[in-house]
Amino acid sequence: MLSMLRGPLTAGLIAIFMLSCTAGASGAAKIVRGTAATGEVATVAPSIGEQAFMRSRYWRMRTFAPYFNARLSWAPGAWVTQHAYALEPAELAAHPEWQLTDPSNGPLYIGSRAAADFGNPAFRAWWIAKAQAAVAAGYRGLFIDDVFMERRTYLSGGSTLRTPKDPRTGTTMTEANWQKYLADFLVEVRAALPTAEIAHDVLWQKGDSGDVLRGLQAANVVSVDGGFTTNVVTSSFATLASWAEREQARGGRVVFDYPTASAPARLYNFAAFTLVDNGASALANDASTAPGAFWSGYDVDLGSPNTMRYQVSTGVWRRDFTRGIVIVNEPYRSSRTVSVPGGYQDLDGVARTSVTLAGGQGTVLVPIPAPVPTPTPVPPVVTPDPAGVAPVSTSTPAPPTPAPPTKITTVTTGGNGAAKARASGTAGAADPGGTSVSVQGSSRRLSGRVRGAVAGYVRLTVERKRGSKWVVVLRTKGSVKKSGSFSRDIPRLSRGNYRVSGYFEGTGTSKPSRSSAKPFRA
Repeated sequence: MLSMLRGPLTAGLIAIFMLSCTAGASGAAKIVRGTAATGEVATVAPSIGEQAFMRSRYWRMRTFAPYFNARLSWAPGAWVTQHAYALEPAELAAHPEWQLTDPSNGPLYIGSRAAADFGNPAFRAWWIAKAQAAVAAGYRGLFIDDVFMERRTYLSGGSTLRTPKDPRTGTTMTEANWQKYLADFLVEVRAALPTAEIAHDVLWQKGDSGDVLRGLQAANVVSVDGGFTTNVVTSSFATLASWAEREQARGGRVVFDYPTASAPARLYNFAAFTLVDNGASALANDASTAPGAFWSGYDVDLGSPNTMRYQVSTGVWRRDFTRGIVIVNEPYRSSRTVSVPGGYQDLDGVARTSVTLAGGQGTVLVPIPAPVPTPTPVPPVVTPDPAGVAPVSTSTPAPPTPAPPTKITTVTTGGNGAAKARASGTAGAADPGGTSVSVQGSSRRLSGRVRGAVAGYVRLTVERKRGSKWVVVLRTKGSVKKSGSFSRDIPRLSRGNYRVSGYFEGTGTSKPSRSSAKPFRA
C-alpha cells in the first residue's frame, strides 16, 4: 500500500542461479546475484570490479553452502539455500525411515532426491539444526526451496506424480494434511530462527488462507517462479496481482522470478512487477542482471506512485508515478491502443502519445528530458603582437573526449568454489555456449533436458492430432534446473495422440535452441 513506501519506487531482482533486486529508498535499483547449486564446475573467481558491482547493486543473493561461507564479503545479503523436504543420498542412507512412500510402499522422490516426511518430528529437528548451523556461518537468512502447498512426490525418475501415504494415518495423505504438516513445520523453522530473514519458494495459485496463509506468514519473503509469465492466463493475471498486493499489505515481500534475455518478455515482466510493487518487493532475472549483461531499464527511477494500478480497458492495466507511466496488456488478450499525455518517451527514447500493446506486452514511459541549451559561443580575445607576428588566441580549448566506460565481465559462481565467465563485450569473455533440447510428455506431465544449460526456461507446446491436422491444446513453460532437466505438471489430457515440442529461450551463458516434436499418447 502507498503508506508502506519508503521513497522512490524502483526496480529490483532475485533468481536461480540467482539474481535479485528490489526497490529501495535511495531511488536506485538494488540487485542481487546468486549462484548455481553445489557441484557446478567453474574456473574463475569474480574480479575486484565485479565484486564491487555486486556490493553496490544487488539487494539479496541466493547462495549455497559451503562454497560461500568464506566469500560473504562480496555476496551481499546472502541467503543460504535448503530444500524443504529433499534428502541427499548420504542423508537418506543415514535415515531411510524418513523417506515418504506411496500406498504400495514404493519410495517417492522430489526431482532426483528422496522426498522426506516433513511431518516427522525427528526429521524436523534434524532439518532445523542443519539450517541453524548454515545461517550461523554469517548468512543474512535462509531460502527454502519448493515450499509447495500441494502434494509433490514422484516415483523414481521423476516422471510419474504419485500421492504419498500418510505415515500418521497409514492411508493416502490428503492435501489438507499435507498443508497442515508443512505449515506446522514452517512455523517451527520461523521460531527456531527468529532473527534470520526467511524466503519461501511458493505456489501462489494455492491462495492465502488457512494453513497456506500460516506458511506464508512464517516467511519474510516469498518467491514466485515464472513471475507474471509462466501459466498466467487472462483469468489469473489480476488474481496474481491481487495475491501479491495482499501479501505486501501483510508486511511480506514478493519476488517475481523469471529469467529472460528477450527484450519484450523482460520489459513486460518489469512493467507487470512495477504495477504491484509497494517498494519492498523484487523482480528476478538472472539473464539480464549480471555485471556485464545488466539491462539499463532496471535503472529507471519512476519516482513515487500517484495511484495504485487501475484498469483502462478490458485486460489493460496502468499505474502513474511522479516520473513515469506503466501500462500492461494481460497475456492472451487482443491488441489494445492506449493514449498517453504528451511529453513522454519509452525506454528506447522514442516519444509516445499512444502505445499499442499485444497480449502479454507492457511498456514503461518516462518524461522526455528537457533539451540542454546550447551555450552561446564566446568570441576569442585576440592580442596584437607588436613585433608583427601572428596574433595569439586566448579562447578556451575544447575539453577532451571522455573515454568509453569500462565493461565488466559477468561471472557465475559455482557451488564447488569457482566461477564461469559470461559474455559481456569485454575482451576475453566467453560467448554463450550451444544447447540442445529433448522433451517427452504424458497425460499429466511434460519433462526433458537442455544440454549446455543450468538455468532458464523452456517454452513447451502440446498439440493434439485431430484428423490429419495437429492442433495446439496447451502452452506452458518449464524451469531448467542446475542439472539441465526441467518438468511441468499439466492438467490431465483426455485420451488421444499428442506431440510436444520445446524451445529453450537461452540465458546469458547458453544459446537458445529448439527440440523436435516428440509424439506421445494420453
